Amino acid sequence: SLFQVDNKGNHLLVHEESSINVPAIAAAHVIKRYIAQAADELSFEVGDIVSVIDMPPKELTTWWRGKHGFQ
Repeated sequence: SLFQVDNKGNHLLVHEESSINVPAIAAAHVIKRYIAQAADELSFEVGDIVSVIDMPPKELTTWWRGKHGFQ
């Protein structure tokens, strides 16, 4: 099976729905550095471009799903 390795060496299974092949619906230009606080978050630097793949309604969550490189 396909897997990714996180920064602690743990193997993470890659689920089909989180595949890098999911098409982007928008792009976000990073204006503030962010360091991931959990395994399901991304870190990025000012100037990076994040591909947005899901924008749930604000009533459900304040988080969007995105791709940055192969994450």
